[in-house]
Amino acid sequence: MTDMMSVGDAVQYFETEVRATSAYEDLASRKDLPPNLSIQLEPIRFDPETDTMFGGRTAFPGRDTIVSSIKYRRKYSDIKNRKEKPGYVNHYYEY
Repeated sequence: MTDMMSVGDAVQYFETEVRATSAYEDLASRKDLPPNLSIQLEPIRFDPETDTMFGGRTAFPGRDTIVSSIKYRRKYSDIKNRKEKPGYVNHYYEY
């Protein structure tokens, strides 16, 4: 707004469309995508408690799944895959 020098600049600024979706969400909602392209907005998360494929074994043993987004914190929970090491605490690596 500091670059506005005339009323026309202000009108052009306030006539600019504001969209509440991201470009990624807009692309996923398009109907004319090629048949070999699919966009998955929601992630498929591995949970060793509920997933029975491969006997509940993960492809990333010893690595936790941490949800860092405030938006998705309510929807998804952290998954702990790391085993507790009795008598040893490393605060830097959190194990």
